[in-house]
Amino acid sequence: MKILTTPMCKKIVEIAGIKDFKVSKKPNEEEGDLAILMSEKKPKMNSLIIKLNTVNQIKNSILEVYKYNESKNRPNLEECINKIFMDNDLYKWIDKNQKEELKELNSNVKVMVYTIFLKDVVEDMGFKILNLNIFDLDVKKHEEIVLEDLMAVEENNLDVDRLIFPDYFKINKHYLSPKIQNKIVIIPTHNNISKNPIERAKIRYSILEKLTN
Repeated sequence: MKILTTPMCKKIVEIAGIKDFKVSKKPNEEEGDLAILMSEKKPKMNSLIIKLNTVNQIKNSILEVYKYNESKNRPNLEECINKIFMDNDLYKWIDKNQKEELKELNSNVKVMVYTIFLKDVVEDMGFKILNLNIFDLDVKKHEEIVLEDLMAVEENNLDVDRLIFPDYFKINKHYLSPKIQNKIVIIPTHNNISKNPIERAKIRYSILEKLTN
């Protein structure tokens, strides 16, 4: 079987023990039997669409990709995954007891968030999201309503602890008071963070863990 994957999914395929695969930024331009990728835009060939926003999504994706490992050379895969998460200080987010305690702690922090991937992570960590209604809108409109929301927080002194944005949002902080500026949390994306999903999660979760300090 000829397997193709993207740079963002490469590490998942490697952890799943698949050795014979090709990395391509544009699987649609390649010939193959299976494409493993994050995009919801389906390529010409059979595809496995995976999610890599949260720690549990990463774990589930590795296990799902392993089903396509014809050699089945990772019999202790779940133990391997757990060790990887332990080494990266992420295991607490898949351990049921630890995670429940952390989510209970985070539930006291009120946030506003503006992209699907950030919503997934913030929800997974148990923060209270005040603006979930925006995700019923066209995703392209999310950035358009940021200014309106920021001004509402500023003018109406809304009870929100943190405003969480991806780094590609253009936020002009100059018209905001220092109090509101201090509520803004910027999360790295794309070229400003590793393509390795484990490292991405480690960085993003560590930034958000500090919100309860």
